[in-house]
Formats: sequence, structure tokens, C-alpha cells
Amino acid sequence: MKKLAFYHLMLRFRRRLPLFLIYFAGYVIISVFILNFAVAQFLIDVYRKEGGLPRTYDERQALITDLVVSNNFVFVCIVMLLLLGLLWLISRKLPLSLPKALYACPLNEQEKLHCLRYYLIWKCICLLAVFFAISFGWFYVSFFTVTPFFAVQLSLTIFTLIAFSLNPDPGNRREALKKCPDIVTEKSSGTFVNIYWSALLLLENTVFYSVLIYNPDFTWADAAWWIPAFLLNLYIAKRHVTPVLKIMLDYEKLYFPIEDAESMISAGQADTALPPAES
Repeated sequence: MKKLAFYHLMLRFRRRLPLFLIYFAGYVIISVFILNFAVAQFLIDVYRKEGGLPRTYDERQALITDLVVSNNFVFVCIVMLLLLGLLWLISRKLPLSLPKALYACPLNEQEKLHCLRYYLIWKCICLLAVFFAISFGWFYVSFFTVTPFFAVQLSLTIFTLIAFSLNPDPGNRREALKKCPDIVTEKSSGTFVNIYWSALLLLENTVFYSVLIYNPDFTWADAAWWIPAFLLNLYIAKRHVTPVLKIMLDYEKLYFPIEDAESMISAGQADTALPPAES
């Protein structure tokens, strides 16, 4: 099951690789633009305070370097929040799913559930690897040495990636809602995770990185304030991960018989259109 889940994920990843490269290029362009805008704002503040900027090129470069070093956490927060947006876009294109062949195989529910769990684990590991690879690419290892900051950031990132990864395969639900809305009678139980928990984690990340901007000297005492949030996220993950995975076990709840439903609707409309029989 481990290999099957990994191959299934890699197959989907390879098919969408060009799209992911476009996402990454857009992320780099937006990040560079916002970072340059932030540096420009710092330079404007220096100009207002000092009444001017250094005239020589070397002095200006030294000033910019000092501004970047002294405001390192500001740039970290900007890049990390944008990176979470990039990972969310990637995750949406790799929804949780079982290979269709497994629905026809004589496997019990637990074996299929194991395959989905392995798929979720591999997906989170891949997203976490992308997160650290891009983070090291931007900042090397400088901000990973701040242990309290790294501990809170790692826990928030893992929970965020789990929430992002719990997006079930919609099957043909959208098409069914358009053509035959009456046959889709129940809502996905993954709505809570995909909307509310993801929004809560994005809010927690935003608050966390905003706090770092105003308090770069992040200590273990500051990290202790995040224990309630950690316990809340742990409770939500424990309660909702398995129910979301079980959505994928029923083939009929993912792929609705649209053609059969259309024929039944057409037949019903034809019957109502016929005039009543004469006695």
C-alpha cells in the first residue's frame, strides 16, 4: 500500500508538473516584487529621518544590506506567508483519491483506508520538503537556528499542510450539480477541514508571523502562548482526519450516474408532457 500510494501521488505530480512550475514562477515574481517594495519603504523611512540617502553606490548597497539584516524577520514573514499560498495551490491539484482499480478489487475498508493514509502522509512529506527547500533557498539556515521560533513554526506548518492536504477528490460532483442537481443530496464532510480549519490555521500563521515582526526576540516564554493553539489543532486533526478519508471509500458518492439520471429526468418530463388518456 505504501508503494501504491507513493506511485499514485507521483503520477499525479508528474502530470501537473508544468502547472506547478508556473505557480512557482509566479510565487518568485510576486515575492521579489513585495520584498523590493518593503526595502523601498525602509529606504523612504531612512530618507525622511536622515534627510537624504548616501550618494555613492557602495554606501547605498551597505545601507540596503543593513536594512535587510536588521529587518530579517519582516522578510521571513512575507516569504513564508506567500509560500503557504503556493503550497495551498499545489495541494488543490493533488486531491486525496484512490486508484479507480481499487474500487473493483476485493479489499476491505481498512485496507483502502490504509492506502489513503499513506497517500496523505506522502503528500504532506512532499509539501513539507518543498517548504523547507524554498525556505533554505531564500534564507539558508539563519532563521532555523532560533529554536523557539522554529518549534512553533514547524508545528503550525505541519498542521497547515495536513489541513491543505485533506481535500477529497470531488469526482464528478461539479458536473452532477450542473446537469442533475437533484442527485447530489449530501454535502461533503470535508467542508469543515477545507474551509474552517484551513482558515483558522492561516489566521494563526498570520498572527504568528505578525508577532515576529514586532518581537524578533522570540523566546520560549513567547512560544508557550501557542500551546492552546497546538492542542486545539491536535484535537481537530484527531477528530476529522479519518472521517474525511472515509469519504473516498464509497465510489457512488464520488462518481454520480449522470447519464442514467438524465435519462430518468427526460423520461419523467416526457410522461408529464403526454395528454391524459381519454376514457
